[in-house]
Amino acid sequence: MTSNKTKRTSIISWELIEDGGIEFFQFKSDNRLMFYSTKSNEERFLERFKPILLKQVHSDEIIDVDKDNGRVGDGLLTQRSNLALGIKIADCLPVYLYNETKLCLVHCGWHGIIKGIAKKAKRFMGNYKYVLGASIGHCCYEVKKDIARLFTQQYKNAVIRRNRKYFIDLKGAVIEDLGEEKLIASLDFCTKCHPEYFYSYRRGDKNKRDYAVGSLELSSVSSS
Repeated sequence: MTSNKTKRTSIISWELIEDGGIEFFQFKSDNRLMFYSTKSNEERFLERFKPILLKQVHSDEIIDVDKDNGRVGDGLLTQRSNLALGIKIADCLPVYLYNETKLCLVHCGWHGIIKGIAKKAKRFMGNYKYVLGASIGHCCYEVKKDIARLFTQQYKNAVIRRNRKYFIDLKGAVIEDLGEEKLIASLDFCTKCHPEYFYSYRRGDKNKRDYAVGSLELSSVSSS
């Protein structure tokens, strides 16, 4: 679902891959590999890619796994190839940032966006490109007025009002933080609207998660 206020670019598209009995979304650019699980086989997806995962706490904390053994936060950073970074998604937005030497994967819910996690990732990366995964869309992400007010103060394109209700565009906010000119592609599905692919906390999947995984290079990944 795309925003009426924010134009989405998609120079290179995400692909739905079926490989080795696993169905997942895949994006490849400049030898950077990004993946997004589907609900049909998330356990096999994790077994396949073996990502480093975090205890996520809706923070702005980004862990450099090359230097820090900590695993509490909402972002991961590496310069190592053949290492998979992963985050759990319950409707929030996974953002994959990369440059010639680094990969950063961040979990952007409304708390993290307001705390500045995307802006922090931008500072860590220097020159970068970025890709957006799937998240709940502004079609479905209704919030209370106090949360809408926080976004209105920082993001001109992220709050939509319909029928006296407030809705947040997570992707619109992150694009304002990171710059539309650096956006390479977006997996533009609303996780709540598409139960054929994704779990959604707002739809009632309280104990299930989708997974976003990124790597500078994974030799075991299908080249299809």
